[in-house]
Amino acid sequence: MSGTAVHPGPGRLAQTYYVVFAEPTSLAPERHRATDAHLAYLAEIEAAGILFLAGPFVDAAGKSTGGGMFVLRADSLEEAEAVASRDPYNALGYRTFRVAPWRLDQGAFAMDVSFSKMSYGFV
Repeated sequence: MSGTAVHPGPGRLAQTYYVVFAEPTSLAPERHRATDAHLAYLAEIEAAGILFLAGPFVDAAGKSTGGGMFVLRADSLEEAEAVASRDPYNALGYRTFRVAPWRLDQGAFAMDVSFSKMSYGFV
């Protein structure tokens, strides 16, 4: 279950992922009740190789605005929607979501990880 490749051309990776845009509802101020379940679910789908990236939207001070974005590896839009619907924040009504297919074409990053120092950073 990795992104779907679509005949890459020169200079294009052409790897398809699914971006979940999760927006807070009027119930969002109570989402702390499901935070442990939400984080456990993210760890579960990360371990299964489904979750590629995830994080909250933040304000200028870095505080969560109640919404978030996730990039999923899935075989179809329907599969990605099913994964998103099982997130406790979404399932319990603290957030609504929409899923959009996204094609990764360009970009690069390098990362430095030290297990003994329990540190990481982008280089």
